[in-house]
Amino acid sequence: MNIKWQRVLYLALIVVFLGAIITSVYYLLGGFEPIEVYKMKSENRTLVGKTFYKHYTSGDPVDFGKRCRAIIEENRIDGLLTVIRYNNDTIPDDMVYQFIGITLNNEMAEIPRDFEVHEVETGTRYGVFLTMHVLVQPRPPKIEAMIMDAAVENEDELENFFVELRYPDNSLSVEGWVSQ
Repeated sequence: MNIKWQRVLYLALIVVFLGAIITSVYYLLGGFEPIEVYKMKSENRTLVGKTFYKHYTSGDPVDFGKRCRAIIEENRIDGLLTVIRYNNDTIPDDMVYQFIGITLNNEMAEIPRDFEVHEVETGTRYGVFLTMHVLVQPRPPKIEAMIMDAAVENEDELENFFVELRYPDNSLSVEGWVSQ
């Protein structure tokens, strides 16, 4: 066997083993889990947090999200980290319009002074529940497109925002609420 064929053989083996390793890691992170869109009933929720209309490079929303996560982890408020991303044609491409806060699990909570409080009724909603690792989760536009497609199939029109609920085990629920 000459040297050229040895190199080809070794290169082929390396490619096969790398492919097997990458596929195994992808599987272990949950990358092959099916993603389904569910139609869910109305629910009353209490949201506390802040609304941000900032340049997309601003660190304020990220810092506030970390603060909310710390409040939840320290059990000062029982709830889920919540991000509402507004999609509107009037929002410039370099700006972000979003609400970051906590969806309360209980009706009573000691809320920090600078937090806004919103009582909302969700109405019918479409949601996706993702348990896979963040590295293999589909990107938000793909998830939002899946939710919009499910709503169109059922002849429903969605509001101009999507709600992300982040659970303590790092799983994620993304919801689109039907316009009322």
